[in-house]
Amino acid sequence: MKTFWQHASGEVYAVESDTFGTVVGAAGPLSLDRLRDPSEYNYSCGLVGWVKKAIGQRKLHRINPALKR
Repeated sequence: MKTFWQHASGEVYAVESDTFGTVVGAAGPLSLDRLRDPSEYNYSCGLVGWVKKAIGQRKLHRINPALKR
């Protein structure tokens, strides 16, 4: 599953998780006003540790933006 998450700082990240909800990849930071479909980003494991920590600290929360076409 690929979804968008927003950090307390306002930055947005695309986060990929497996069927068990484990974060396996991330992309970002992304511009909130220029988001594309989550499947269009290149996900890497470089941010995974940071994303997991930020989620645990409740500094990162899932968002559901209206994507512009």
